[in-house]
Amino acid sequence: MYLVRKMKLEDIEQVHSIEESTFPNPWSEDAFTKEITINKHSIYMVIEEDNNILAYAGLWNIVGEGYITNIAVKKDRRGAGLGRKVTEALIEEGRKHGIMSFTLEVRISNKKAIKLYKKLGFEISGVRKNFYEKPREDAYIMWK
Repeated sequence: MYLVRKMKLEDIEQVHSIEESTFPNPWSEDAFTKEITINKHSIYMVIEEDNNILAYAGLWNIVGEGYITNIAVKKDRRGAGLGRKVTEALIEEGRKHGIMSFTLEVRISNKKAIKLYKKLGFEISGVRKNFYEKPREDAYIMWK
């Protein structure tokens, strides 16, 4: 049985492990620690099963708009709907904080993520040239 909840300090090591296995320029453990302890404008959610973090997502509340910073699912649990579940939970939590619109960037080549975001009501509104490194790639800007 899954538990969807806000991220806690004791989750950071597992979250960072997922981050490192997902992104070519991963955030540090310290960055996640600061996000949930210092940044009063951030919201981070996890999906946990038997004390194992399976997915996480985060956003920054920027003047009432939710800028989604990262979403990742443990490699061996991808394709099970956890990305959708954690993103829905993040949006729901954001709405509790008065956020009504949400934005994110996604690699143009990340067809699975784009499909998920469209299912969640996001629409492509533009392109950020050379947004990503390793490899260098443009990003779609998406809004909900």
